[in-house]
Amino acid sequence: MESRSTQTLFRLFFALKPSPLIARQTDHFAETIAQGARRIAVDHQHVTLAISSDYVDYPNAVIKALIRAGTGVMAEPFDLRLDQLSIGNRSAALRPSHAMPLLNALQRQIVAGMKEAGVMLRPGWSFSPHQTLFYRNGRSEVRPVDGFSWHVDQFMLVCSHVGRTHHETLATWGLNGSGQYSLF
Repeated sequence: MESRSTQTLFRLFFALKPSPLIARQTDHFAETIAQGARRIAVDHQHVTLAISSDYVDYPNAVIKALIRAGTGVMAEPFDLRLDQLSIGNRSAALRPSHAMPLLNALQRQIVAGMKEAGVMLRPGWSFSPHQTLFYRNGRSEVRPVDGFSWHVDQFMLVCSHVGRTHHETLATWGLNGSGQYSLF
């Protein structure tokens, strides 16, 4: 039996993922400012839309409920621009410098679907759109950057195997106003 410190936890979240090209460009940018900090893996880069609590056992029933929640989302595609670098005392992230009404509408629909499916958001979590680049300790700063943009035409449900650096894509839905989805 695994000890508590090495036991895998399962964290479910809805996310937007940049294209592989944008993810590599973002990683290259992070490398120039990370000063040795461990960067987020290219294939793990994302913007979290909603997140669950952690589960000790693989949460099959919760996954099914969240897939139902995601299937009901009807949202329009949009362009996302992350053009502000926000470095805190624990992490560095890219954020949008302007309000994004379509992003916010998508996020609200996902949260409403989660609530209807009986799955609550992680306690204390609130939506603040960002893409984490790396974790580290240091001084804080916020500054504009040329930024990274992509056309968001899908969102996904991901299961993070916490502590194992493994992200499992569970479902992907197209943003076309119809709530259409496909399982991977």
